[in-house]
Amino acid sequence: MIVTTVLIILSIILSFYFRNYALGSTEDHLEEELSRIENVVLSNHTLDLNDSYLAAEENLIIYSDGQFIAGSNQIAEEIYNEITTSNLSSSTFIVNDINDREFMVKVSDLSEFFESDTAIIKYSDLDTLNQSFLTVLIILIITAAILFLITTFFAFFLISRITKPLIALKNSSFSTAGGNYNQLKVTSRDEIGELTLAFNKMNDNIKSTITELTHEKNLRETVFSSLSNGLMYFNTSGEPVYSNDRGRSYYELFQQSEEEFEYFKSLIIDVSESDENHLERLDIEDLHLQLAMSPVKSLEEQNGVTVLIRDITDEYNTEKMRTDFISSVSHELKTPMVMLSGYSEALLDDIVTEPEEVKEMVSIIKDESDRMNKLVSELLIIARMDSDDVLYDIKSRNFTLLLHELHQRFDYKLKDNNIELNINAGSETVTFPFDYDKLNQVFTNLIDNAIRYTKAGDVITINIAEDEDCVTIEVSDTGTGIKRENIKHIFERFYKVDEARTRGKHGTGLGLYIVSNIIKKHSGTIAADSIFGEGTTFTIKLPKE
Repeated sequence: MIVTTVLIILSIILSFYFRNYALGSTEDHLEEELSRIENVVLSNHTLDLNDSYLAAEENLIIYSDGQFIAGSNQIAEEIYNEITTSNLSSSTFIVNDINDREFMVKVSDLSEFFESDTAIIKYSDLDTLNQSFLTVLIILIITAAILFLITTFFAFFLISRITKPLIALKNSSFSTAGGNYNQLKVTSRDEIGELTLAFNKMNDNIKSTITELTHEKNLRETVFSSLSNGLMYFNTSGEPVYSNDRGRSYYELFQQSEEEFEYFKSLIIDVSESDENHLERLDIEDLHLQLAMSPVKSLEEQNGVTVLIRDITDEYNTEKMRTDFISSVSHELKTPMVMLSGYSEALLDDIVTEPEEVKEMVSIIKDESDRMNKLVSELLIIARMDSDDVLYDIKSRNFTLLLHELHQRFDYKLKDNNIELNINAGSETVTFPFDYDKLNQVFTNLIDNAIRYTKAGDVITINIAEDEDCVTIEVSDTGTGIKRENIKHIFERFYKVDEARTRGKHGTGLGLYIVSNIIKKHSGTIAADSIFGEGTTFTIKLPKE
């Protein structure tokens, strides 16, 4: 547009300059001719010039006293009318004849040299000049058009060379912003080419940096996700910013309890404000969680708080179990030890001398010694079970033979207590893999418990049912039963129901724990169901494979 405007202005200026120059030259020529004729007229002191001279002079008009002495009457009339009607002040002017031909006229007034109005007029036809001017104007227009096309083509060529790489850079920038790192082709060695090289290098650096960051992020996520502890990061307002899977599950657990959740958020804000590490324990339902909170700072500015959440439920339960175990063992050993010590001192001090009384005390000492021996034996069994030091000889055997042996062993005790034991098996041979000694211990314990929790006239029943996958054994009695709130605890260590319901001999509280452990080692399950005052049923399921 700039080049086009310049060319148009230049063409107009040149055309007008050419026309003005041509008109000026014509006027100067007419001035010279008019001066020459004036000299001739004034030197002869007459206007009557010979015809040969007038014929030699072209475009000459001599006017005197209203008459045209020389020249074309038609042109003379046009010139005279122009002079008289236009009141021209200049001696040079341009007129048009009736044919629209244009003439430049030069007038010289000689009235002062003659007695009448006298003037010599010289004119020149401007058609040739106008034709030449039109030709020059057309040449200028054609030249300007050609130059416009050339400059426009060059401009578009230059623009394409400049803008095409720039457009490619722009598109590639958007592509880079979208995560696609493309390399651009360098087409020149100018500034744009250097910019393209710099952009390609920047793209490579960004891609390399993003790849490293992504690798580090994935590695960090893998490490954090593999942690068994919950890891969370909170801002100074207590809002979560980052969390691994375990931490997210703990946070959702906190949100379920409004009181615990508000307390947790207050801890985070307190740690953020105090800028000190803090260790806290939260108990939610059956979980015991330890929270390790640390403030995070960068450039002396507080950014947030990291929280490491560790589940210490097993540790807490283990410690509690250890404490309870020591307390229970101490309590269980204390009673027989006191009785042994007391009755032994009574015998040594001859406080009791009657043979029957002495026999009774010795019997009590024996019972308490047996009780201590049983307790120690069961403790040793539990210790071996906890350390996985117990070997199991599990192979296919006939289970009904084991039950018949148990029936024979308990036959005297059952008759002595007037209790009936019934064994109901679908067939005489119920075969599946089990450890004979371990299951012997299991059902010995269950039958012994049933005898202790029944009274004369009650019935103990063992039902055996089998299918393709497992064998189901039910040991039920019609004894005193167990309260509903006690059933879920009977397989715990040292747990004993109300001893007032036993038949005089107290258990150690370890038998059912050992039973449960043995059944689990056989990949089986054991469950208890009881109606207080009506009886109890233990259901054992053991796999055939």
